Amino acid sequence: MKEKSAQRLLVFMPPHRSFSGKQAFSSSTVVSYVALGAANERASAGETPVALLPKAAFADLVFDTGDVFVAAIDAPKLSEAKLRQALPNLLEDRLLADAADCQFALDMPRASGTTTITAAPKLAVGVIDRGLLTRALDVIGEAGYRTRAAYSEIYSVPAPAAGVLSVRADRGRGIARSGKHDGFAFDLGEPGSEAEAPAALVIATRQLGIKRIAAYGRDAERIFKLAGALGVTVELTQRDVEPAATEAAVNLLQGAFAQRGAVSTFALNRLRVGSLKPLLIWSGVAAVTYVVGMNLYWLKLDAEARALRSSMETSFRSAFPEISAVRNPMEQTRQQLGMLRTRAGIPSAGDFTVLNTQAAQLMSMAPVGSVAGVEYRDGSLRVKFKPGSPLDPALQNALRAQAIQQGLELRFDGDGSARLSPANR
Repeated sequence: MKEKSAQRLLVFMPPHRSFSGKQAFSSSTVVSYVALGAANERASAGETPVALLPKAAFADLVFDTGDVFVAAIDAPKLSEAKLRQALPNLLEDRLLADAADCQFALDMPRASGTTTITAAPKLAVGVIDRGLLTRALDVIGEAGYRTRAAYSEIYSVPAPAAGVLSVRADRGRGIARSGKHDGFAFDLGEPGSEAEAPAALVIATRQLGIKRIAAYGRDAERIFKLAGALGVTVELTQRDVEPAATEAAVNLLQGAFAQRGAVSTFALNRLRVGSLKPLLIWSGVAAVTYVVGMNLYWLKLDAEARALRSSMETSFRSAFPEISAVRNPMEQTRQQLGMLRTRAGIPSAGDFTVLNTQAAQLMSMAPVGSVAGVEYRDGSLRVKFKPGSPLDPALQNALRAQAIQQGLELRFDGDGSARLSPANR
C-alpha cells in the first residue's frame, strides 16, 4: 500500500548548543516532528532521524528559541529595501553574534500600494546564524523536502490572551509564548521533579497575570503537574502544536534564503522530460515568435529609415540643385545655409562677432577681471579664466541659465575654462 504524504511537516531542529566538536546537524540526527494534513489536522508525530521523516508536500523548520532572536522594534519610516539594509545596524547592540554572520528577516506591515511602514508602530524582526540556517536547509533538501518556512519555536503555540499562557513541552524542555513576538524556553528537569516549577515560568505567570495555561506537546502532562506550584489552572490541549499560530511567524527564509527554500532536491527529482515537454514546446514557440517578430519590426524600421533619407535627399536637391554629391543632407543643408547668410551679409549664430558679443553680455555676470582671454575655433568660443578666480557652482548654474535664454550652450571644462556655442549646433 502506498504511503500517504502529509501536507506539511514541522521539523523541530535540535538546539545548536547540543552539537559539540566536529558533530553537526546531518541526515542521521534525531529530530522531533509533527505531520499535518490538508486541514491542518495532526497526521502523526514523534522522533526519528532526518532521513526517515515521513513524506510531506512541504516542510517547516522550527528552530529552538535560543537559536533565533525575535523581537518587535521601533523602526524608522523607510522603504522596505532600505530598512532591510539598516537592520544589521539597528539590531547590532542586541545580538551576541557578529551581525555579518547573521540572516535578518522582517515581517513588514504594509498599506495597499506602498512599501513604507504606515500602520504598525512596531516591526517584527527575526535573526539567525547564517551558517546554522544554511546547514539545516541543505540537510532537509538532501532528504527530499521543499522548505516552506523557517521560524522560532515560540510560533508553534498561540500568543497569550485573556489571562491564558500557551506552553509547549517536549523532550524535557518547554517553551512559552509571552507575546506576539516574544517567548522564552525553560528546562523541565528530570521526570518526577514537578514539585518545583521553573523560575522563568513562575515569573511569566505573575507578570502577565496568567490564570490558565494551555499545555501543548508530548510532555504536556508534566506541565499539568506544575499547576499547584504555579497556582494556575493547566488545560491539556491534546495537541502537539497550534498550526494557525505559525502563520504569524517571522519567516527567516527571506532574501537569498527565500530562493533556497523554494526548490529542493526532492522537487527536482520529480521533474521528468515528459512533464517538461509541454513547457519546452511552448517555450520554443515563444522564442521563434519573438525572433520572427523582432526581424519583421527591424525590416519595418529599416524601410521607414530609407524612405525618410530619400525624402531628405529629394528636398535637399530641390533646394540646392547645383550640389551633385549628397552624403549627409542635414549637415550639408546647414553648411549651405551658413554660406547663404555670409553672402547676404547676415551673421550666423556661430560667427565670432556674434558669439563674442553674446559672451561679453553673459560674462558681465562673472566677477570683474576674472576673464583672462577668449579663443574662437570651429564655431565655438572658449573663455579662459585667470588662476585663482574659479567660479562657484551657484554662479556656474546662473550662467548656464542665462546662456539658454540667449540661445547658447555653456559648458565648463575640467581645466576651469568655459566653452560657448550655439544651442542648436
